[in-house]
Amino acid sequence: MEAKLLYLHALTPVHVGTGQAVANVDLPIAREKATGFPIIPASAFKGVLRDYFASTDWVQKAFGMEVQSVEQESEAGAEHLEPNRMQTAEQEPEAGDWAFTDLRILCLPVRSFYGTFAYTTCPLVLNRLLRVARGLGLDPPFEQHNIPTIGITGVALTEESVLHRNGTVYLEDLDLTREDDASAIANALAGAIFSGPDEKKLFTERLAVVSDQVFSFLSETATEVVARVRLQDEIKTVARGALWYEETVPAESLFYGFITHVKPRKQWVDFEHLKVDAPVQIGGDATIGRGICRVVIR
Repeated sequence: MEAKLLYLHALTPVHVGTGQAVANVDLPIAREKATGFPIIPASAFKGVLRDYFASTDWVQKAFGMEVQSVEQESEAGAEHLEPNRMQTAEQEPEAGDWAFTDLRILCLPVRSFYGTFAYTTCPLVLNRLLRVARGLGLDPPFEQHNIPTIGITGVALTEESVLHRNGTVYLEDLDLTREDDASAIANALAGAIFSGPDEKKLFTERLAVVSDQVFSFLSETATEVVARVRLQDEIKTVARGALWYEETVPAESLFYGFITHVKPRKQWVDFEHLKVDAPVQIGGDATIGRGICRVVIR
């Protein structure tokens, strides 16, 4: 099985929702059931890439034939069949060559007293990336021994970090203490996700590896919840029932996922076609600038 590791860098806040209200949030984001971490479902991301490559001659083979296309081909084929062979014109939608995983959170941007914000991650997130990458036969961007060891209130930073003063870090309302070095992880991820030296520097200066417990807390409390309204045109007041609360993953969030081949090698659409050179839009609220993301495929 051949696979590719991909990264998603949110340039604006992203809302990929579940359609079901949770507590006081009318439109929450999608989350993993077991961990509660934000995710982007594979179906949402696959549809975006399919649309991006819609003008190519290999899109249906790579992503699968759409039901509408199947129906059109069936109708056209049926016109040329004998009556007793009409049933053979009906086709089933065919699966594509490429299989997509859900995109899991890699780094969640969090407000920091020093350095403005931090790219937070945790050992659990890093170990899961490592395990799946190795399981798919890929060379991960870092090794097991690069993952820092920290306590519940500890944090690992890089040598050039701007997130602390005298070893103390303030993330949201949490006071954390510097305990380990995250330079190897920061340099590996910066090299994989970012291309320019300024982008790499911004990332390495702000990476913070926190404990699994702290990251779980931040993933629940550090997302953005905004109030949305719909106004009445004539009097410019809120229409009845047109106030709702919507959750988004903040800009600068980083996700990762995998793409694999699901058919015998001789039938593959090669991954060499998989180049996304322009930002894509993922999720809802496209008309108000949500979901603009950069895709990096390794």
